[in-house]
Amino acid sequence: MYYYSDPYYPYHFRQQTDLSQANQKMRSLLSTIQQIPVHSSSFQNSMATVVRHLQVVSRALALGCGMSSEFRFLPDTWGLRELHIVHANYLTPLSYHVFSALGAAELLATGQGRAPHFPLMIGCMNSILRLWSNLPGALADLRRAAGQQYASSVDEAERLLSPMVPSTQQALSISQSAVSPAIWQASLHATHLAREVRQNVAQSVSQGSSY
Repeated sequence: MYYYSDPYYPYHFRQQTDLSQANQKMRSLLSTIQQIPVHSSSFQNSMATVVRHLQVVSRALALGCGMSSEFRFLPDTWGLRELHIVHANYLTPLSYHVFSALGAAELLATGQGRAPHFPLMIGCMNSILRLWSNLPGALADLRRAAGQQYASSVDEAERLLSPMVPSTQQALSISQSAVSPAIWQASLHATHLAREVRQNVAQSVSQGSSY
């Protein structure tokens, strides 16, 4: 008997998401975003400063992930639903957004980046702040579920993660000052549109919500 080995076989016959209106909107936004002076020294210097702030964010996330991941190897905590929520709903998507933002910023700082890397960067930074807004609540749930014996470890993880917020906010402020108001607004609109499209496509292939 012949078995089809392509893992994406079920998706070949799904109806593709209609992106015609979204494509038109994105092309219009890109016409403004393409005006970013990606090759100017002042812009690249600003992006270099953004890189330094995002390196602080990356280190904070690495330390926080390392501290909280200890719980995955402790029989008292490794089966906790609250631990899964912290990692799957917050730390994993935060890792994606921090590394994407840092990578885009470094490309822009070194002159290797292109205009779309700018909205990618600010979109990921806004997602970092969005995810953080609910992370303390999830950590509080984990603290209660893990019990008093592990409360100090959860506290330490939250302390290590906390520098992410001011450093991301500073990086966003510098990014905004590096471009014109029109480019900034177009970039924000582009990030919202891109996230909406990602969510629609994720739902169409039954993979749940998108980062």
